[in-house]
Amino acid sequence: MEAAKVRAVLFVKDLQRVAVFYVGALALTRLSGDKDHAVLERDGFELVVHQIPKQIADTIVIAQPPIRRVWGAIRLDFPVASIADSRKLARALGGDIDDAPPAWADANANLYVGHDPEGNQFGVSQRKDARAVDAT
Repeated sequence: MEAAKVRAVLFVKDLQRVAVFYVGALALTRLSGDKDHAVLERDGFELVVHQIPKQIADTIVIAQPPIRRVWGAIRLDFPVASIADSRKLARALGGDIDDAPPAWADANANLYVGHDPEGNQFGVSQRKDARAVDAT
């Protein structure tokens, strides 16, 4: 029997748009899915993007651009190969990654905060091995 994996479930209004965002901007891989959910994976961590039922989703309004949900109890942080590349892809896919670390972080912090097309906040940090390559 396979051991359980740590995973997070993200409930969203537009399953396909949000799943495409995480695959494109943060390099997660889509393992499986159907009309109600998509299982995305990165480095052994699974993110399940789950469709909110239509009758509820129809009552939710997502502003354009989306308003970042900064008061969530959890923020998922993802390692990326390049902050600049992820930022460009995030913006093209309806989200964003800030140009500078948060004000509360050290000026040299390797953490940037962003949001997906529905305003769900996440963090990204550039992998140390990628920074060394970028510096050359």
